[in-house]
Amino acid sequence: MKYPQLAALMPQELRIRLEGEPVYAAWLREGKTLEQAWQDDVVLETVYNRLNRAERVILDIIVRRIGCSPFDDTRLDRAAEARLSGAEIRSGLAGLRRKGLVFAFRKSWGELMYLLPEDGFARWQRILFASLSGPPNQTEKVEELQDGFDPVLPLFDVLVYAAKHKLKLTKQGTLPKRIVQQVAELASWDERSFGGISLKYAYADAYPLRVALVLDMALKLKLLSRQEDELRLEPEALHTFLFLSRAEQNKQLYAWWKDIAFPSEVWLQHAALLVEAWPASAALQASQIVTSFVRVGLLDLAAEPLELRERVRLLQELWLEPLCGLGWLEKEMHIPIVPNANGMDHQSFVEYSYRWRRHPGEAGSYAAQELEEGRLLVQPDFDILVPPDVPLHVQWELGCLATEPLRDMLSVYKLTKDSMKHALENGRSADEVIAFLDAHAAYGVPENIRLALKQWAKPFGLTHVVSLTMLRCADAETARTVWRLPAAAKLLGELIGERDYIVDPVHVKTLASVLEKAGFIAGLKLQQADEQRDYPVLRQPEVMAFAEPEALELPSEVQGLVYARHSAGYFQMDAALPEPFELYPDLRDIPASWLKDYRNYHPSTRREIVEKAIQLRSLLQIRKAGEDCRIVPRKLQETRGSWCITGMEAESPGAEPRVAAEGEGRGRPAEIRLLEGEWQEMKLILPGVNDKY
Repeated sequence: MKYPQLAALMPQELRIRLEGEPVYAAWLREGKTLEQAWQDDVVLETVYNRLNRAERVILDIIVRRIGCSPFDDTRLDRAAEARLSGAEIRSGLAGLRRKGLVFAFRKSWGELMYLLPEDGFARWQRILFASLSGPPNQTEKVEELQDGFDPVLPLFDVLVYAAKHKLKLTKQGTLPKRIVQQVAELASWDERSFGGISLKYAYADAYPLRVALVLDMALKLKLLSRQEDELRLEPEALHTFLFLSRAEQNKQLYAWWKDIAFPSEVWLQHAALLVEAWPASAALQASQIVTSFVRVGLLDLAAEPLELRERVRLLQELWLEPLCGLGWLEKEMHIPIVPNANGMDHQSFVEYSYRWRRHPGEAGSYAAQELEEGRLLVQPDFDILVPPDVPLHVQWELGCLATEPLRDMLSVYKLTKDSMKHALENGRSADEVIAFLDAHAAYGVPENIRLALKQWAKPFGLTHVVSLTMLRCADAETARTVWRLPAAAKLLGELIGERDYIVDPVHVKTLASVLEKAGFIAGLKLQQADEQRDYPVLRQPEVMAFAEPEALELPSEVQGLVYARHSAGYFQMDAALPEPFELYPDLRDIPASWLKDYRNYHPSTRREIVEKAIQLRSLLQIRKAGEDCRIVPRKLQETRGSWCITGMEAESPGAEPRVAAEGEGRGRPAEIRLLEGEWQEMKLILPGVNDKY
């Protein structure tokens, strides 16, 4: 989930608390909102510099070891216990929550689940691992590839099909097999590219993956909605989507893909973000990304070569190949020559080189309508050639009056008598069709095309077949009685014969109620014909207001077919922010001197302080051999009439957080063992309460 989605779920009392955080005061006074502050790298870097040590370490651990997947206290403890005491973990997490860097959700049974926002995670990658951004030696941006295929086109073609044919559902709630086959042909993504991922979706026994993907995409973008026994187009959402620039449409589709397929493993999340930040058309290889993670400590240097090769394979299969299948990336064979020191041997190791053909992360200017639009090429043989840069709202109207296109470098539509009939049946006239072609044709409309369109349209409208809703009375006397009812008369239309009235379908329920109140037992049977819905007409708005990037988010409440990766959105966001003293429920029972006085206590008191530190999973500050240090006691053991403690030495509050790779092979503190008499002064340290020297 991203900050805009989280902000929509945020209780008002939580927003007030977060807006009261001193770290945001300067930006809020300048008029920024919290959402804007959280999506500003400069603001987040400033916030990071003001975090205390425990908060920094916990944020570092979440970014390195957990990512933007939901986690609970147990998972965080496992990831952080080698570097912090339990009390420091709780205190650091509470501090991040108070600054809105991590959010908490309360499950139905009361337990908390935490989440680092996905867009926050991307920014922390840039802040904490600045050297990862961009390919090596890339000095200038290369423009993305231009060709006839676009990831949006399969969705668009399915929407055109839905406008021309009803997407009726069976009793089982699925599309009939015939329609499934047609939708599968239109959703022309290569399913072999999705072989490495595992997506769970409804009706898996009825829909192949690409059908489930295109329907899920249309439902979650609100372009289709499920209404009773049909999947229906939503004209308003369709209008908004088709008038976006192609780059913005791709941005929305990419947001949808990340929502359903973003990896769960944190190193793959980092890899996906790094791929997303890669400049258009600059070649990338999975091995480049994996070895760069080794360099910055996101992956363990001690990993075996085969393991690193396996990571390359996983990155290709779980993220890069699906992006190729959807049309955002293209690939070519690449034989890497990677130094053995990085854990790979180029012998008999083959991978692919990838580059963006359509970069979904670079939507460009949001005043996209100012750019020159592509034009149609209307041919004398009734073919219409459509270059890739013709906007989809133009192709939408073309889909109404021409046959389904053949997609290639140029899309090819064809005008036929039947396609013209479809346009006329859906509210277009011959003059409107010709005017549309005139407006968008690069070199005008050939005269033979004009004459043919007018000739095809000439017989249309001389006769009409219509379906009517009627009120049928038992006899002529009953018909006259009903007409004399004032409330009923205004709902009745023309009298047909002696006992039947035409009734507008919208008045049927009202008329039934009026007749029942007048003493007639409603013998009405609504026999509605299977109505033919019009192919929606898109009207060019005078001023098109484009959404800012942060507004181009998927509506989280819409139910599609592909199941959500995690369930955070289904739980209630926790509005309570724990204060430092609330982390220690029995704080009042602890003698104040243990927290304030740094001195040599009586042996029995020393033992009580150690036991309390172990109980609270906290720290001790001790003086040993004239030097002050902090330790995290784990166990107290009896030994030869005395006792000893075992634990680990803690970092000092001002120390830079240790860098810990995925395997924790570096930066792990050594275990220490101290006999009862091996230190002098001591004090109990409770992070968040008295943890400053």
